[in-house]
Amino acid sequence: MLYYSKEEQRYGRNKDTVINHAYICSGEYRKKFDQISDNKKLNKLLYQLAKTMLEHRSGTLYEDMYWIDAETATVVAKETECNVKSEIIYSENTLSKICKRRGLITIHTHPSSSPPSYADLLSNYIRGYSLGIVCGHSGKVYTYIANEEIPEERYDSIARKCYKRFGNKEDVLLSIMEELQQQFNVIIKEVK
Repeated sequence: MLYYSKEEQRYGRNKDTVINHAYICSGEYRKKFDQISDNKKLNKLLYQLAKTMLEHRSGTLYEDMYWIDAETATVVAKETECNVKSEIIYSENTLSKICKRRGLITIHTHPSSSPPSYADLLSNYIRGYSLGIVCGHSGKVYTYIANEEIPEERYDSIARKCYKRFGNKEDVLLSIMEELQQQFNVIIKEVK
């Protein structure tokens, strides 16, 4: 196993973001997606995309993202070649495909396995997405809906307050999620 870790590092891999392939391909992980909607075809597509993205970005700090038409359970656009760490950059091609569409579902990866970020919530609201899904490299899955805009200064204030209260990063992030849901019309859930 030590040799494997050295190989990952030698090729620029980030050992903290390597996925557990056996878990991502397991029935336990797949069942998380069965809870996302009543449409079996859509849930199957979301699971397949999650696996594809996680396998593609395993061991990196890069993210992939897909936009899905929920009614037809088809991919409308994708960003899978972005080379900016922990961020999705919308290409002109993607923007042309999604700019006038409302109600799309987005699914993207978070190498840190964190819940949706401020930018995720803002994008969900501004672009009128019906649902956002974050797939963490650890196997965590979050869904989110933002029905109102959260001012950035309010988000920052909540985050500062939570960081002062908790030392553990995961507790901080969970606390931020709870505070946002109490103060704004947003829904953030970890799918278990």
